[in-house]
Amino acid sequence: MRSLLASLNDHPIAMLRGIAELRGVSLATNHRTDAAAQLAALLAEPAATAAALAVCSPAAQSAWRALHAAGGRMKAGIFTRTSGGEIRAIGPGRLEREGIWREPENPAEELWYRGLIFRAFADFGDGPLEYIYIPEDLVAPAEAAAPQALPAAPRIAPVSAPGGARKAQNALAVDVCAALAAARELPAQIDKTGHLRDADAERLTAGLLPPGRDAIRLEMLLALARIRGWLKPDRGRLVLDTGSATAWLRLTPWEQMSALFKTWRDVGDTWNDLRHVPTLVCEGDWRNDPGLARRTLIQTLRALEPTAWYAIDNLIAHIQTTNPDFQRPDGDYTRWYLRDAATGRYLTGFESWEDVEGRLLRFLITGPLFWLGAVALDAAEPPSTFRLTSFGAAWLSSTSPAGLPRPARAVVGEDFMVAAPLTLPLIDRFRLLRFTEPQFDGYEPGQPTRHRITRGSLARARAGGVKPEAIVEFLRHTSGGRLSPRVATALARWGQHSGTVRISKGAVLRVEDASILAALRADPAIAPLLGELLSAQAVLVSETNLPRLLAIVQETGYTVKSD
Repeated sequence: MRSLLASLNDHPIAMLRGIAELRGVSLATNHRTDAAAQLAALLAEPAATAAALAVCSPAAQSAWRALHAAGGRMKAGIFTRTSGGEIRAIGPGRLEREGIWREPENPAEELWYRGLIFRAFADFGDGPLEYIYIPEDLVAPAEAAAPQALPAAPRIAPVSAPGGARKAQNALAVDVCAALAAARELPAQIDKTGHLRDADAERLTAGLLPPGRDAIRLEMLLALARIRGWLKPDRGRLVLDTGSATAWLRLTPWEQMSALFKTWRDVGDTWNDLRHVPTLVCEGDWRNDPGLARRTLIQTLRALEPTAWYAIDNLIAHIQTTNPDFQRPDGDYTRWYLRDAATGRYLTGFESWEDVEGRLLRFLITGPLFWLGAVALDAAEPPSTFRLTSFGAAWLSSTSPAGLPRPARAVVGEDFMVAAPLTLPLIDRFRLLRFTEPQFDGYEPGQPTRHRITRGSLARARAGGVKPEAIVEFLRHTSGGRLSPRVATALARWGQHSGTVRISKGAVLRVEDASILAALRADPAIAPLLGELLSAQAVLVSETNLPRLLAIVQETGYTVKSD
């Protein structure tokens, strides 16, 4: 990583004196760069490293060999955790005054004050991070330099299949369709942070399939719809982008599900899974990279047998053993402010790994990956086992699953109830929702959804410009021509007799003789106050004109009687 001389040149003269004392070197100068050069020449001798390690504790020797085996460098946070100590930050004045090097507090400091390890910032692809390293020209002892056989990576063992299982199939895509249809009817209002107002959240949730009526799931599907451009913020509202939304709705179910999965997988921090774990409370403005956790989990799932069941606890333990710092590459477990949602306890340090990283991994499996249709779960609540679905295995291997379901047809009953299988083309479901009312009572996951055609739903469609003949034509199309003549006839009759009804508030003026009404209508002061003629002896009078009309009629000598 760096040479021994360059590394020593980073130290103050006080630190160089400490290293020299512990390594048995008498410095010939007080000039820092000259002292560093003298030390570098002596410490680089082949036997020097072995001699220095020989007087270290077994723990320090083990830490140094682990660092050497890791390629000679390790992220500072990880080294601190695995070596059993942190190198204290001590100024040169105190260092020389107290001779701190003579009393190291832990194995890391033993190595540090003997010039066996150094630290520096570098970027090896994870961004600028602090590393603990062994200088490239510091000669390792023969036993450390010998190639070490790498232990075989641990394997996650399958478990017995559960008695019952549940799969989401394409339910998330169906619910995205419902959200798009709701935005077409009435755009939801959002605040400056992009969050829905409570009333709109309740309205959209009511349109989702019952098993998926989860606030976090709703947030995720809306986030995915916004990322794809199907919904767009516009002056405090979430409005439908008809062009991009329709293009997705016209895809096959497999293509629609794949678009959602890939959007979640590649979304970056627009959707942050960690901040949506229901048992955690995230505080402060610290940043994390949600993609790190997704990529780690997906990479782990790729190694599993596609049809086998696995314990969620075993998968979490596997990642804790093989890649514990998957979402904190610097190994620092103190910078994020998280609390347990139930107890309020702050979760900090590596000792909270299972409460933070463990809960995140569990949420990713039982939440997003299940919602997207990538994994199946056992029927228990909460679930303890999972397996990949055919969709999930295909996404992980960049292939297409065998036996994709064919697009289904709707069934239109004579009771005006429409049954829509989940694999009904979403563009048809999107159109169906425009003139029907979903009926979720008794709904079972995976079964067709039911939609009733009512006078209210037809009136809503008419207000949106949908004509009855278009509804009949669509029902014939989506049912494969199996539309009952009774339903078609009833819809056509409704179209003929469902014109606009106008209700006016006011009074009816009636007279005993048609000639009297004719005289009133001929009077230039009275005529403007009269409304629509109902008959030769009756005329409408608006509520606004009624007081003025009564006064004029009485002034002209007519007798007025009120009902």
